Amino acid sequence: MHQNRQTSINWTEIHLLSTFTIMPATQLLYQATFDSLHDKTTRAAIINARADLRLKEISKQCDQLTILQHFKPACDELLRLGFNCSHNFEGEFDLILFIPSKNKQQTLGWMADAMSHLVDGGKLLMACANNYGAKSYESALKKLAGSVSSSSKSKCRVFSARKTDTLDEELTAQWISNARPGVIEGHGLISQPGLFSWDRADIGSQLLLQHLPDALFGTGMDLCCGYGFLSVNILKSHPDIDSLYLVEADRLALECAEQNIQTWQNKVEPHWLNAVTDPLPLKLDWVVCNPPFHSGQSQDIPLGQTIIANACNSLKRHGKLYMVANRKLAYEAVLDRMLMEHHAVVQEQGFKIIEASRGANPRTKQRPAQTTNEEGWDYDYEYE
Repeated sequence: MHQNRQTSINWTEIHLLSTFTIMPATQLLYQATFDSLHDKTTRAAIINARADLRLKEISKQCDQLTILQHFKPACDELLRLGFNCSHNFEGEFDLILFIPSKNKQQTLGWMADAMSHLVDGGKLLMACANNYGAKSYESALKKLAGSVSSSSKSKCRVFSARKTDTLDEELTAQWISNARPGVIEGHGLISQPGLFSWDRADIGSQLLLQHLPDALFGTGMDLCCGYGFLSVNILKSHPDIDSLYLVEADRLALECAEQNIQTWQNKVEPHWLNAVTDPLPLKLDWVVCNPPFHSGQSQDIPLGQTIIANACNSLKRHGKLYMVANRKLAYEAVLDRMLMEHHAVVQEQGFKIIEASRGANPRTKQRPAQTTNEEGWDYDYEYE
């Protein structure tokens, strides 16, 4: 049911170039690797890899280079450089490069998993900006491996450890286990560290559920579905839905969502897609969306604007968009540009629920919304 089309937002490519500007810590990691690879390394891997031209030189020094990345936009950038991304960490490696995630528990899990996949004497090399927890991660690696080597430059740290008999096997197993998917008590769904609002039901999503129509039917889409919190609750409450697309850029989140919607698997189609650039399903009766407004660890309002515009394009005439956003984010101009009639259903707890309809007059007077003075900014980031 997918059809190729071009987004109506002409600044998408400019946005992508700015989104994937490589961070100094990653540059230092790749440069340190390139400088140290004087002889051929049999097998190497990069966890949470980012696109950079230095990767081509690194790959020339390796008999085999495994690129591990679960985020579709980052995978697309790596593919443009000629690198295919893997999602399975198998076998043993002489060298593993490691870029931390925004979540500490996920990062520690990856660190321990990397050490477990090294050959004896193999090397783990990691880089991190000082203000994103470099010192904390260096201490964690020392605790895990027994000793580390480190250097500092450009407000970042590059540190490494080798796999020896000092590796703490019990701690390795514990950190790996802590990062794995599992049923979370806070919402009763399968999730894992590193996903948006992974251990609690997001306030904005809960609010959106409360203000959806009494009956949804036909074909819909949960755009940026995460681990499937909205989808599961919508499918429970709306039995007349014929089919539902789950669209998510984070493969780890989508894998959790697929497990969470097993009861309705005959109605659901999961898709690992970049909602900014990839063609989305078309001619939908409705779309629900809690759009992201961050790229990595930086606020990125155009990201959410582009996703909303593409959600509008996915609707058939008079199809409905139901979305939640922080009250301060000015997304209404995008809806005007996409010829969507829209109104704020409610504003409370710092969020706003917007209902929009495709094909109506965008100049139609908007209905007033209920408002409170509370602000709700849920960044879901952990820095140490």
